[in-house]
Amino acid sequence: MRQDHSLPAATRRLFIQRSVLALAAAFSPALLQAAANTPASKSTPPPKTLHALSADDYRLLSVVSDAIIPTDETPGASSIDLAARIDRYTAPDDKELIQGISGALLFIEHKAPELIGEKKAFSRLDSASKEKTLLAMNGASPLTNTVFTAIRGLCLFYFYTHEAGWKQIGYDGPLIQQANPSLKADA
Repeated sequence: MRQDHSLPAATRRLFIQRSVLALAAAFSPALLQAAANTPASKSTPPPKTLHALSADDYRLLSVVSDAIIPTDETPGASSIDLAARIDRYTAPDDKELIQGISGALLFIEHKAPELIGEKKAFSRLDSASKEKTLLAMNGASPLTNTVFTAIRGLCLFYFYTHEAGWKQIGYDGPLIQQANPSLKADA
């Protein structure tokens, strides 16, 4: 099926409002230094060419999106390489959005696991602990809830606008591409 490049560049205003300012207040120089000194986890290798995200942001977004939309008996984030999809639709000159995504991912990677008493980075947690961390973010402070909501919204938007997610929400796809949609409705 053809790739639709007419999707919005991201929910830019909402994402920036909910993450950049909150993250600026939350991150201390010590935390950023620790993040810089922590090697990236060995997860999904980035595509040869990234459009807007850094390789580390791609790896972290892959880990986080897999935790938000896991692959089980139905397709999940890794089934469609959701991080690469988000990268393709992010404008490389939108520095504020890219900075917001990067900051949110750093927060989730290095700060969020503390909510459940973990000292390990998010990417090094097992699946159950990742889920626990995300649930804790959703109910913790306004800052953590804002970061969680922004990243979750970004992942859900780009997953469910891909045809792999349509069946899970009962969407048959655009009528224009169906042979005879009226017959399908009568069946």
